[in-house]
Amino acid sequence: MKHLAIAALMLLSAFSALAEEKPTPNLVRVTGTSEVKVVPDQAVISIGVEKENASAMAAKHVADSAARNLLSTLRANGLDAKDMATTFLSLQPRTTYVKHVRVSTFVAEQTLTVTVRDISKLDGLLEALVKAGGNRIDSIQYEVSEPRKYRDQAREMAVIAAKEKAQALANALGQQIGKAFSVDEAQDFSSLQSYNSASYGFDSNKVRSREPATAPGERSVTASVTIAFELI
Repeated sequence: MKHLAIAALMLLSAFSALAEEKPTPNLVRVTGTSEVKVVPDQAVISIGVEKENASAMAAKHVADSAARNLLSTLRANGLDAKDMATTFLSLQPRTTYVKHVRVSTFVAEQTLTVTVRDISKLDGLLEALVKAGGNRIDSIQYEVSEPRKYRDQAREMAVIAAKEKAQALANALGQQIGKAFSVDEAQDFSSLQSYNSASYGFDSNKVRSREPATAPGERSVTASVTIAFELI
């Protein structure tokens, strides 16, 4: 028992000596932020057809025919099958009153979601789809094709900003910064997508302007990191 007590005392002394040899370092903790502006380079459009007829079957057949025309137009404009999908299909009764007379019809609708990877072709594609029978454009969502590249860029800039801030604080104290002891990144709430409702009209009797009718705007990618540096 006596030998165990002596061993425990020696071990405790060793730990105490180790703690004295490695004191807690002096740290400076800073937060660096950055923002990267990005112009979207692709778009996702939602386009559809809506047909009305007294017969449910006739309404569906007409809508199906128009939807096939839209798909054919998309393929003719170079879009891949993976970039087009039917996302809504509906056949519903509709009741209206004309001069107090009840009129019952059926409305068939189909919606296609299309990814346009070359945004410069967006206006021309919309025009072609309207000509092909698309009579409802529900939305345009602008996106960036390589979001990770811009998030990585923003994160790297945030780290540089944090290091510069830490060095400035250390200089004011007459010291320098050493290695980083910890790094924490704030959750990224920025988005590289934007959703806009949209309407689009085309008049075949007018000469189409060379100016684009749509605008993707600009997106912001932000990053924030908190780093603790050693003061030396």
